[in-house]
Amino acid sequence: MLIQDQSQTQQQKVDPKIIMANTVLQLSSMELQQAIEQELMENPALEAEDEDPCSGCELAPFMCKDCSYQKQTTASNTVDLSVHDLEVAFDFTGDPDDENDPIGLIESELTLCEHLRNQLRNSASGELCKTADYLVNYINESGYLECDLLEITLELDASDEELEQAVALLQTLDPPGVGARDLRECVLIQLRYLAEEGRGNAVAERMVRDCWDEVVSRKFGRIARRLKVKPELVRQAMRFIQTKLNPHPAGGFRSPWAHNPSDSRDAVRPDVIICRTPTGYDIEVVSNERVSLAVNPYYRQLYNEIRDGKAESHAEDDKKHIMEHVERADLFVKNLNQRRKTLRTITKHIVEYQHGFLGTGSKLFLRPLTRVKLAEMTNMHESTVSRATANKYVRLPSQEVVPFDFFFHSSHSLVDMIVQLIQNEDAAHPLSDQEIADILTERGMTVARRTIVKYREAQKILSSRQRRRQY
Repeated sequence: MLIQDQSQTQQQKVDPKIIMANTVLQLSSMELQQAIEQELMENPALEAEDEDPCSGCELAPFMCKDCSYQKQTTASNTVDLSVHDLEVAFDFTGDPDDENDPIGLIESELTLCEHLRNQLRNSASGELCKTADYLVNYINESGYLECDLLEITLELDASDEELEQAVALLQTLDPPGVGARDLRECVLIQLRYLAEEGRGNAVAERMVRDCWDEVVSRKFGRIARRLKVKPELVRQAMRFIQTKLNPHPAGGFRSPWAHNPSDSRDAVRPDVIICRTPTGYDIEVVSNERVSLAVNPYYRQLYNEIRDGKAESHAEDDKKHIMEHVERADLFVKNLNQRRKTLRTITKHIVEYQHGFLGTGSKLFLRPLTRVKLAEMTNMHESTVSRATANKYVRLPSQEVVPFDFFFHSSHSLVDMIVQLIQNEDAAHPLSDQEIADILTERGMTVARRTIVKYREAQKILSSRQRRRQY
């Protein structure tokens, strides 16, 4: 038997406007630019206001083939420069379009093998160069030669002497240490290179050449007796090896002409920039600076007519289309402004709270901060702070780019304190983990001994017993 009945219930639903606002808030600067481009394509009521195309351009207007200055001046006959005139004036011999060819500006990366082969062509010739060129194929990413020389002699039909000469030639190339077959040979190559440059250490070279097993086991007393030198010289030589030599000679390879060793294409783009000014700190929220969004004037006019009841001649579908897209455009622009305001407010309170760290750059002055505490300071909900800072980066006045999560890890200052205590300790009586914990407790930071051990091992710092043996 079917019965009709009515019942009233209450149910919470999230407003789509709030969902859209939260989505825009948690976008990074790169994701935001993609979202803006997608919104411009999908929403006909949203448009980017025209700006001066020459703003931020370093080229002179008459040298840029895409500059609107040329069209304006040509139309008014104020400047009449032809391509031939520019070629004569600036002595151009190639295609004028090559200057702004995007394909021609693509950077060509130089690999380690290409770098080694270029050096071989300039330093040797004949069969010796061919043999060394063949061995380059067996250089691994760390710079070591990984191959069986006996098999190479059979493949190339070369003698052992010729192969050794090719290996020796390979080991003279840049970076120093490349072509070594083991760690000992790699260290010796680098020591000899530094000696030729006048920056070597004779004791270190003798240690590696004659006492390698003792060097690996760190038996400094036995090394001193075998070489008949003072133990202090052995310790100095060991520190020289640890600080001046690289066990992976090709690990940080870059092109010789590359000014910056890090590839800018892999760099992280900051979402917020903090700049130091004479009066304090200036906060800049990075967004799509070159695009200023606004509602299309024609759509805005039709929207106002529909809202005021003056568009009776328009079809219902057209009215719905106009109302929907104009309101969507207004909401999108509003969310962009709210995102900028929220990020600026959060960063402003972080700057005020971490003033000591930003002023000195030392993590020792980094005060513990949580998202809950920051939410209370900014009168925002914790989820809002979490969305606003997730997967976003900030550039400090020191030009260092760090994630926002950096300010919510209290362990940074603790690790720096541990490292500073160990660096300033008595070498003859190094501090134990418990002693470090006691010192930090006296300074107001209650830390367990196992926490000290965890942070010490993360920094690759030896225990107190091993540090005493090292010195």
